[in-house]
Amino acid sequence: MTNYIVYRAEYRTNKTVRIGKVVDHRRAERNNNAADMLRVAQKLYAGSSIDSRIFIIRESSRLNLLFENPMASSTTAGGG
Repeated sequence: MTNYIVYRAEYRTNKTVRIGKVVDHRRAERNNNAADMLRVAQKLYAGSSIDSRIFIIRESSRLNLLFENPMASSTTAGGG
C-alpha cells in the first residue's frame, strides 16, 4: 500500500497547497503506478477535466517534507 499526497500549485499566490491524499492498494509494482494515481487524483480533486496544476508526491518521499515544512530545509553549515 502506497500513499500519495495530492497538491495544487496556486500560480496567483505562488504557493503549493495540499488538497488531499490517494492510496494505491496494489500488491505489486506496475510500470505506471504514479501516472495511474495522478489520473485518480485528477478525477477526485480537479476542477476541470484536465487540471495541470495538480501533482502528487509519494508520502514517504523527502520532497514531501519540503512541501510540508519549507523552513526545515534551511539549515546552517558548521553547526553554529
